[in-house]
Amino acid sequence: MNEYNGGNLPAVTRNEKQNQAVDKMRRARFIDGFEAVLLDMGNTFMFNVDRFSETDDFGATYRRLGGGSLGDGEVGRIILSVFRKMLSECRDPVHYECFPSVSSYLESSPETKALSKTERVLLEQVFAAHEIGVVPESHADAIRRLRETHRLGVVSDIWSASDLYRKEFDRVGIWNLFDVILFSSDHGVLKPSPKPFLKAIDALGLPPSRILFVGDSLRRDIAGAKAEGLSTAWIDGGTGNVDGAADSPDLVIQDLRDLLS
Repeated sequence: MNEYNGGNLPAVTRNEKQNQAVDKMRRARFIDGFEAVLLDMGNTFMFNVDRFSETDDFGATYRRLGGGSLGDGEVGRIILSVFRKMLSECRDPVHYECFPSVSSYLESSPETKALSKTERVLLEQVFAAHEIGVVPESHADAIRRLRETHRLGVVSDIWSASDLYRKEFDRVGIWNLFDVILFSSDHGVLKPSPKPFLKAIDALGLPPSRILFVGDSLRRDIAGAKAEGLSTAWIDGGTGNVDGAADSPDLVIQDLRDLLS
């Protein structure tokens, strides 16, 4: 027999209240424990990045951008030489807080320092065109949905100037969804340096305990963020390759969209 509250509707029993509380806990998502989410970019919500293999056609990109003075082989050698040097130095902790720009590498390279400034600028554009990827609509939509419940930010390592990335964000309509966007090339620093994390925390004006960082690199994203007191979600990407030297993430997911589950 139902309990009544003096009217015609049955009162909620103690067991029903307990069941409702349990159901609410089951429906709660991991991200519901945070006010803000900071995102890495490459292979987190932008894909097909860093196309710097021997098979990539740098010469075709050079010609598409208006170049004509250099041969395809020469363009390829220059771009790959700069890429390999930057890749080597970005792994050295000495450069975490003073990482040079693509243009500075082109200015100092023996292969390019004798070229005109116009040609070096063109080669910088070729490099940027192969570094940047694409934000698919599926992940742009995930960011829009995250924005409905959380403040958002981006903390990402890029080597080229950030203007192309701004255009890609604008193309899919997500630039204005972020409270803070920190690209490493704008500041000359690389994760896991504490500086980009601290800048983002300061911009959000929240205690680190209220912020979740999401990224695909255990060493740069997860270890760097946890060192500054942030909770972390690691995008495994299917590799299953866990670096034992890195702090363990608080959550392991396969895709950014898993946060919405």
